[in-house]
Amino acid sequence: MSFTASQVHVVSGNLIAAMPSVTSPQVLDDILESNLLCQMAADKSLGSRFNNPAAWLDFYRNSLGKLFWKITNFNTVSYPVPSPTRSVSVMGILEHTFFKVLAQPLRHQLEADIELLMELPLTSPASQLYTSKTHVELSTRARSSFDGRSESVISLQISVVHSGSLVSVCSVYFKTAEPVAADVFSQKFKVRDLLGNISVNSFEADLLEASYDGVRQQIKTKLGETNIRENILLITESPIPAGELPHANAQQFLKGLDI
Repeated sequence: MSFTASQVHVVSGNLIAAMPSVTSPQVLDDILESNLLCQMAADKSLGSRFNNPAAWLDFYRNSLGKLFWKITNFNTVSYPVPSPTRSVSVMGILEHTFFKVLAQPLRHQLEADIELLMELPLTSPASQLYTSKTHVELSTRARSSFDGRSESVISLQISVVHSGSLVSVCSVYFKTAEPVAADVFSQKFKVRDLLGNISVNSFEADLLEASYDGVRQQIKTKLGETNIRENILLITESPIPAGELPHANAQQFLKGLDI
């Protein structure tokens, strides 16, 4: 399978946008496929990305590092909801955190691509995939039929590929007593219904292509054509213009990886 740069893809629970400067289809292939593999491995290891989002992200990020991604600028913050704010949105959280450290073209790219995703029909494969992998509603045990309640867990990722193979990644995760609507990015979540803190995790990752070349085919084989076809979905063209064998550890990691 081959992809074209300047496009946006849903990769399981990650919205990955590529800047026009990303001109190598092979590099984009590698970024998307290794990202999918590490998400699936984290899901398999931890049972669900919603049970413990922080632990899931640690497993996911560490797996990327073992597959020749150089991880830098890792940071996790608890988003301080300013008083007397009554509601928050994921877009508002991003604007006050992740978007503030991005160059303006990267921010505009992500804003446009989030809008593209949210404009898709709810029945589209990309919309259904992102929805299923970014939030879930859990039922809590009730003492009677009158006091039962549910809680929603939101754990989503957005990424932008720029400067060749460099990717800026952000995850937002929190719990709320409210159900999640169709537009998870713009929905106003009541502060009084939040269950705990809002966490924002970000890092940069640079794919070391020369090293990755030695495990590329093994990763493709590990995933299989069906996983690639069903979990890496193109949305549309973006509207924004323009000693030891070095692979031994990664190959050993892949052999024992369960997805």
